[in-house]
Amino acid sequence: RVPQASGGDAVTIPMATRDREVGRIVVVPGAAHHDLGPDERSVIGTLANQTALAVEAMRLASEAQKARVDAEANRLQAALFSSVTHDLRTPLASITASVSGLLEPGATLGSEARRDLLETINQEADRLNRLVGNFLDLSRMRAGALTPSRSRAALDEVIEGVVARLEPVLRHHEVRLLLRDNLPEIPVDVLQIDQVLSNVLENAARFSPPGKRITVAAARWDGGVQMRIADQGPGIAPDQRERVFEPFVRGEGSNGTGLGLAIARAIVEGHGGRIRIVDAPAGGTAVIIELPRGD
Repeated sequence: RVPQASGGDAVTIPMATRDREVGRIVVVPGAAHHDLGPDERSVIGTLANQTALAVEAMRLASEAQKARVDAEANRLQAALFSSVTHDLRTPLASITASVSGLLEPGATLGSEARRDLLETINQEADRLNRLVGNFLDLSRMRAGALTPSRSRAALDEVIEGVVARLEPVLRHHEVRLLLRDNLPEIPVDVLQIDQVLSNVLENAARFSPPGKRITVAAARWDGGVQMRIADQGPGIAPDQRERVFEPFVRGEGSNGTGLGLAIARAIVEGHGGRIRIVDAPAGGTAVIIELPRGD
């Protein structure tokens, strides 16, 4: 209680929970009032208790949110470390083994064997490049810097280029192209769309048994272009079709990083488009990518 020059004495009422004091209410009566009566003290005490509970609830919610953020960061760091140590090591091991075979003193390799080793080096180096690109794009995505640099392009040419480049990955499958002749040129970042198609096609090849068909189709869609990549693999359960677009979520039996579809969605949405998964007509999975005309 602090004596006042006018009115009654100031009254301090603590705002406390069971474990701690979170603040205080100081009541200073005006010149026309005297000390607080019991009823007034009771009302202010109730206000203090309710305010204390609200403040404590906000503090606990903030701490819980911070704990969730820290846990998610730790999970992503652990997943990234696992991907770096395992997924990058695999192509490096293949490249090292092939180079060692070529450089081994006294080795007598025929032209066909040498070509096989060189093709392995080329394929694994390309795979390593895609993995590193996905890791870099993950960093850009989380920093909000995965911004497309667009120019008008013919997507049928982009698709054909990706399929040709991925021939070593797709060679054990029957690849069918269904590209309409009237596809419009739309503004895209060609390198980013190339990566989207590469990631999706690599997934299709990974999950489809050898000899099965992978169909790549493109047609007009609302003035833009819709691309559909369908495989004849085991498919993805409906309740998992959104989850597989999260970073480091791998499909059953996958030995990939779990970044391909996450990067693909970030790029497609950065273009104002949409990517989703549906059932393929012949069984398996179809990934649909829709890109707007961008007028």
